[in-house]
Amino acid sequence: MAQTRGFQLGRQFARWAPLASTALLWPTGPRGPRSRGIRRCSAEELRTPFPEIEARKTGNLVTVDGTHSLYYEVSGNPKGKVVLFLHGGPGDGSSPKHRRLFDPEVFCIVAFDQRGAGQSVGKKEFNTTEKLVQDIEQLRLHLGVESWELLVGGSWGSTLALAYSTRFPARVKAMVLYSIFIPSQASIEFPYSAAGAGLFFPEAHEAFAAAVDATGAQPGELLGRYAERLASEDTKVRNAARSAYLRWIMRLLSLEPDESIIEEVARNPEDAGDGLAIEMRYMANGCFVDADQLLEECKRIAHLPCAIVHGRNDLLCPPANAWRLRQRLPRAKLIFVPQAGHSSSLAPALRSEILKAIDGHR
Repeated sequence: MAQTRGFQLGRQFARWAPLASTALLWPTGPRGPRSRGIRRCSAEELRTPFPEIEARKTGNLVTVDGTHSLYYEVSGNPKGKVVLFLHGGPGDGSSPKHRRLFDPEVFCIVAFDQRGAGQSVGKKEFNTTEKLVQDIEQLRLHLGVESWELLVGGSWGSTLALAYSTRFPARVKAMVLYSIFIPSQASIEFPYSAAGAGLFFPEAHEAFAAAVDATGAQPGELLGRYAERLASEDTKVRNAARSAYLRWIMRLLSLEPDESIIEEVARNPEDAGDGLAIEMRYMANGCFVDADQLLEECKRIAHLPCAIVHGRNDLLCPPANAWRLRQRLPRAKLIFVPQAGHSSSLAPALRSEILKAIDGHR
């Protein structure tokens, strides 16, 4: 699916992500004024991902409630520090790209496809944040891991990381979170609102709303329309919604959206799979999370080493998400990356800061 709240752009977009990233402009030159946790990166400082590696172990885990089978994989050093990566979406699935965030000589890298995503399958009505939290704990026990020495999550993955760590604080030793998504009503509605991201692309937003007969509708109604059509049993209706959704959401991922690439992907809605429907179901239901309560529960993890990395020009999850989290985790290191949007696949400076933050836990 099109990556909207996470690291990757989706398996079907892997072929064009490197090409698209070359069109972006990245900050160089002398550093500007500095404040705690906010700095610029020169081109010479940019870190690149580690070489590709294969998973050394894969498996499928039937959830405790018996409604899903979850794909998981383990790679890297079997005696290394155990890190769990949580993908975005919801509904995106893990990718070989995620392994490349970690030094395979240092880390034992665990990743899994959340309910309904990637190679995981099950009944869509049994897919909520609470159940995903339970799944992570079940996976830990299944693998015989005493605690996750590092928990890494981007966008929706950061939300899930917070939900899990606040529930099981003794099972997490440190975190690196990026492209933060705090699922308040305002944060959920911003990307779909004419008064939010629509202010930057008013003509595209008008087409996005018109595609589901929701011109002038409030964000909540627009979300509901897309949730219904993306889950439709009618292939024509479902694919039309997928194409319209992709044309809109993909332009929010980077600073310079490439219209030719967006159109190429939108012309192949079948490639998006069911991930978009999963995401819209979550968004239409407030992500099954009380955002204020989630932030309140962060007091349970305030002692954990944590890095928060966020693109300064993120139009999908605005920087205020990262700032709200930092206020609840005063010991966390906050890094705002200038001239970077939401997707680290399309923002080398953002990806570099994520790699550096992870490297700090060697």
